[in-house]
Amino acid sequence: METKTLKIDADFAKLIEKAADLHGHLGPFLIIGVRMGNIAKRILNSNAEENNGLQATAKTPLSTPFSCVIDGIQTATQCTIGNQRLKIETSEQELTALFRVHDSDKVLKITVNSKIVDELMNMFSEGTSNEDLAWKIAYTPEDTLFTIEKP
Repeated sequence: METKTLKIDADFAKLIEKAADLHGHLGPFLIIGVRMGNIAKRILNSNAEENNGLQATAKTPLSTPFSCVIDGIQTATQCTIGNQRLKIETSEQELTALFRVHDSDKVLKITVNSKIVDELMNMFSEGTSNEDLAWKIAYTPEDTLFTIEKP
């Protein structure tokens, strides 16, 4: 994984801390979810604090570590199951999130690069810590991590 071109700003670092507090620990799939949510907010010009109707559908295997993406999306976007702006769908293959702004045609699909998932799983099996992998993901360029589409 490339880790040299992305800088972590103070706001992103605070968001990572907030996500880890919600989730209970820091891990790479949590950071993937945070990054997906941040990308969606940026591209869709959405601000979670304004509660402008951003909605998300996360498609993931419903097993750890993959489902950890859900908590990252919740933290970054404030789309939650409780406020009914986050839907969860089971996917056996890909990790994808579909974001939309309510009452508009703004839609964004973000898919995690399957090679990244395979690399993470290999590094897990080799004993690399969750925290080390999380920081690798935090510093990996988004075009390496994701395919971003406006369907």
